[in-house]
Amino acid sequence: MATDRSFRVLVFTAPVGEGHLAAARTIAEGIKRANPHAEVVSCDVLEEFNRPLRWLLRDAYRWQLSSAPWLFGLVFAGLCRSRALRLVSRTLVSVLGSHSIRRVVRRDRPDVIVSTFPATTSILGCLRLRGKVGVPVVATITDFAGLEMWVDRGVDTHLVMHESLLSTVERVAGGGSARVVAPLVGAEFLAPLDRPDARRMLALPPSGRVVVVSGGGWGVGDLKGATEIALDHPNVTVVCLAGRNECQRASLEREFGSDPRVQVLGFTRVMNELLAAADVLIHSTGGVTCLEALARGCPIIAFGAPPGHGPLLAQEMASLGLVVNARSREDLRNALGEHLRRDYRCLPPAPDAAHVVLAAHSRVGRRVRSRVIRPLALTATAATVMLAIFSSDLTYPMVAEAFRIPESSYLSERQAAVVLVIDGSRTSLLELASRARRQGVHASVATSDVLSPADVAVLRRAGLTPIPTVAPTGRRWSLSTERCLRRQLTAYGLRPGQPFYYLAPREGFTITEYLYARHHGGRALQGQAVLDNAATHHPERGAVLTAHLAPGSGAAEALMTKWLRLERTMRVVAAPVGPTEQSA
Repeated sequence: MATDRSFRVLVFTAPVGEGHLAAARTIAEGIKRANPHAEVVSCDVLEEFNRPLRWLLRDAYRWQLSSAPWLFGLVFAGLCRSRALRLVSRTLVSVLGSHSIRRVVRRDRPDVIVSTFPATTSILGCLRLRGKVGVPVVATITDFAGLEMWVDRGVDTHLVMHESLLSTVERVAGGGSARVVAPLVGAEFLAPLDRPDARRMLALPPSGRVVVVSGGGWGVGDLKGATEIALDHPNVTVVCLAGRNECQRASLEREFGSDPRVQVLGFTRVMNELLAAADVLIHSTGGVTCLEALARGCPIIAFGAPPGHGPLLAQEMASLGLVVNARSREDLRNALGEHLRRDYRCLPPAPDAAHVVLAAHSRVGRRVRSRVIRPLALTATAATVMLAIFSSDLTYPMVAEAFRIPESSYLSERQAAVVLVIDGSRTSLLELASRARRQGVHASVATSDVLSPADVAVLRRAGLTPIPTVAPTGRRWSLSTERCLRRQLTAYGLRPGQPFYYLAPREGFTITEYLYARHHGGRALQGQAVLDNAATHHPERGAVLTAHLAPGSGAAEALMTKWLRLERTMRVVAAPVGPTEQSA
């Protein structure tokens, strides 16, 4: 660990919400505790950027969340699903902001750089790969989903809050690019504080239930709805936090100002005491507030998030057992009626982030590039933009959001089971059939291979229902989709115009392929979770799980063993989607 008196750490952050600032403060405080001789310089990167970039990253984002959440949901979905769109945005932000970042780095001459803001992480990653930044760069990731916006291959180390995120980060940035660390929360959230003492400090009722409703630093989400549902329960006091959103605070005070059971607060410095006093936190945006609640031991219900990263974050954290995901007011009412501490989970112990920062080393090597490379890269990026207009990763997510194409990774009508879809080769699926029949496992199967009527009969007798599949772009031309679907519909005995589900690829799915399938009555299924990682997930009823059956002997037995173990531990039962259900 660095102990030199001259060791300097530069921390880039931004007041976009409060989470990035809180993470920066935690890093700075931890470094000073670990090495009192170290110098920590915190920089509000928005103050260094030019006005157009500052407007884009803060003001436009704030406007979308408050006035046009559907637009933010559309942009977020496109960035999550499209590599091309992420490349374009990364290049744009780097071109607009790299000069400002380089000026700060030259001025402060740090030994290591920390970024808590995704846009700064992208810029630093680009500069690192170009050899313009010669010291290690560490980036914090305080979310559990949408990691594509937080990760950059030019960053030496990414700090994540859960081991399940390691594989996602390393798939983008390379092996050894991520470390699990303790939650990035202030030291006060880790210090003992009894609930009676906390309530006494805040002048809250010593008995009864206290519910904290939070919309993050910007006070977004359905705070009014969450408060109303909480008040439906007897003997409840609600503390509603509107953050820095004065309009939201004024609206809540007009609605609940006369109710003695409700306290409406703006941005507060007593979050630690509130979480210690609370029986449950209802939160809309996730992020650092959820990390603080996890550190304090306060159960969390995710509810009322605006479109974008909030619903995805709630879904991912719920799959890890860290929050209860209430998709509706009825779900919230039921969740508040349960004793949440009975099934409460906390984050496992992990190293302190400050120690990882102080021990950071270079992983990204300096790359010498000629002056011709950057113009060529810009030209290629422009060409990629034009191609992305017609490519699957851009057009399908945008159209799906704009026209509200139904969610295909969760079938709400499935009340008693999850949907299991297994894809593989014809040979692998036929091998699976005998094992599935003996063990009583029912699922849907999909393959791009040709199945004969005899094959289909064998699979169905084993409780495996064949459904059509659409191969990713690159394995077959989009224009051949209609011909392949016709062949599969005929082989599976589906009548023309009869509604059916089909397995769509998670990437490389074009709007052309979607329209062809839709024309024949198809509804796309995309797996919510991968069976290989199911040991760390809690699939909800109605969720669609996908599993790939690898070729080779023993693969079918291994897959059945994993699923049966999941059935026992998670108490879920697999079911297929079939023609009868599709026609209903």
